[in-house]
Amino acid sequence: MLGIFSWAHLSGEDDGRIGFRNSGLRPEVKKRVRSYLELIVISTVMIWTGLSLFFGAVHKRSANAHNLDLYVIDLDGGEVGTNITQMVMGTERSSTLPTWFVKKDMATFEDARAWVRNKGWGALVINAGTSDRLQKALTEGAEYDSSKALTVLESSGKQIVAEMLFVQTALSTAASQVCMQYAVHQVDAYQLQGSAEKQAQTNFGALVNPLSFTTVDVSPEGFVLAPVLMTFGFLSCLLCTVGILILWRMTTFAFFVKVRYRDLILMWYFLILCHSLIISLYLSFAILAFRGPNYNSVALPYTGATFFKIWFTSAAVVLALALWLFICFQFMTPHLLALPSICTIIPNTVSTIAPLELAPKFYRIMYAVPFFNGSKLVHHIISGGYPTLRQNIGVLAAEIAFMAICLGVAIWFRQVLVLRGISDPQGWYRGSLFFNSPISYYKSDPASTEKRNGDDIEQGSSSPTETQQTPHATRSHHNHVPSGSTLSANNYGGRDAASRRNRSKSIEISDENADGVSLKTGNLGG
Repeated sequence: MLGIFSWAHLSGEDDGRIGFRNSGLRPEVKKRVRSYLELIVISTVMIWTGLSLFFGAVHKRSANAHNLDLYVIDLDGGEVGTNITQMVMGTERSSTLPTWFVKKDMATFEDARAWVRNKGWGALVINAGTSDRLQKALTEGAEYDSSKALTVLESSGKQIVAEMLFVQTALSTAASQVCMQYAVHQVDAYQLQGSAEKQAQTNFGALVNPLSFTTVDVSPEGFVLAPVLMTFGFLSCLLCTVGILILWRMTTFAFFVKVRYRDLILMWYFLILCHSLIISLYLSFAILAFRGPNYNSVALPYTGATFFKIWFTSAAVVLALALWLFICFQFMTPHLLALPSICTIIPNTVSTIAPLELAPKFYRIMYAVPFFNGSKLVHHIISGGYPTLRQNIGVLAAEIAFMAICLGVAIWFRQVLVLRGISDPQGWYRGSLFFNSPISYYKSDPASTEKRNGDDIEQGSSSPTETQQTPHATRSHHNHVPSGSTLSANNYGGRDAASRRNRSKSIEISDENADGVSLKTGNLGG
């Protein structure tokens, strides 16, 4: 079997070929080397731009931690609540720590819980009745549970990375310091009383440990993959989509030549929508397989509605990005196809991994990218936290509608370029080193083309392509232009009509007298 690769079997195959040392090949080599160097420069710029955009979002993010707002909510209204509020607000402020504020318009614990779930990063709540319970324990020896004094409210479903790195640490640190400081002050005050009768009635457990706290996650999303769940889920869908779109871009040249514009654009809408639904269905199944209906202790219960919500949300994200990328691919030459992919993947990935509140202000524009809005919707579906449904759904719907309109324009313009011989099947444009289109350039002169072909015949050319066409081939070439395409058939049909007229003039009609039939006089015999 390997004999087919032997030099004996391939003898004569290199006859007439030249080597790289041949001087006639040097101009072509120089052109291609220049093109490859251009590609290296473009790739370098894309890599450095993408990496700078990603690392710039996470560089010194602790310096912007003051953009995270935490609140003290005093539901007690007594001495304990006032002292704790003063302790927290008196702590040293720094740009590397979240900023504390006082929230005064909360009436009940449920109000505070709902507010943190919907809008806040976290809060330290002084529970109602803490001062009365502690006072009775110190003066009357009543039973006292210090864990009911304070509650730390956190919302991991809002942005799990910022919650883990800054919010949870700041809340637990502040609560621990308050508990320790208040205990020290209370013991000192007790020693100064000096009354043996009051000391005998004191609950010493409440004296030594007057305050402690419990932590409540109002929008739980505490499973292991929560920080990267939707980032890598959307990223996997996007990477699979890029491959399909590039395949469609490189292998559908004939569609732009033979299919009407109306049918062509409807076909692309249908294909992209179906692909988005299929690829997002796999993502929804993957989340179901990981989370399952039994993992409800770290998130909201997983129901059938949850499955379909995640599916359609993911489909909307993939659809918006697929439309955008396919628009870009219509006009990108092959060596630039990676450019829109990188410019799309990096910002979308950054928007979900890096907390935008901790990034420079430039990154606020990423609030509009599909990954960010889709991940917010999915995190709300899973955890119930930070509902911005109208904003996120509105942004995704507007992006899909706008991209659908732009794709219609892009397909129309690409068909114009193809039918006029400006763009070739691979996407190179006329004037490029690699351009090779089977369609003639629309500005070429049919008369000069026929004259050139006639000269070739007179000079003994072995391949007079135009003048050797049969009538059937000429009709096929004329029908090569779709009736409903953007261009009329005049660019091509005019040249074919002239060829047919020239051939008809050169045909000589002669009669055969033997059968009595004459084509000249119209006698068909009798």
